[in-house]
Amino acid sequence: PNWLSTLAGRRYLNCILHKKRRRTFTILESPVLPPSSYAATIPYKLFVSGKSGVGKTALVAMLAGVAVPPTHYETRGTEVTTVYWPAKPLTSIDPVMFQLDFWD
Repeated sequence: PNWLSTLAGRRYLNCILHKKRRRTFTILESPVLPPSSYAATIPYKLFVSGKSGVGKTALVAMLAGVAVPPTHYETRGTEVTTVYWPAKPLTSIDPVMFQLDFWD
């Protein structure tokens, strides 16, 4: 459960951090792993929908580690936010990198 706090887990976590904050990736970017590390990337597209003003954009911003907008604005069109998260499944030896594309 605390794999990210181990030495091996920190190596993967450091690939998605910049100055101790989560790095922002675009839809075409991905984290660069050290040459000795390997992690299969498992992509997910998550569509966030709901009524206007309930906090969908704030939720995605919080999960992406970026500043939550201080004032409410209506999202025009679709905003795609990509979040990477390393994990080590209990049944696997190798860690995996989840690519979560939030479509808001």
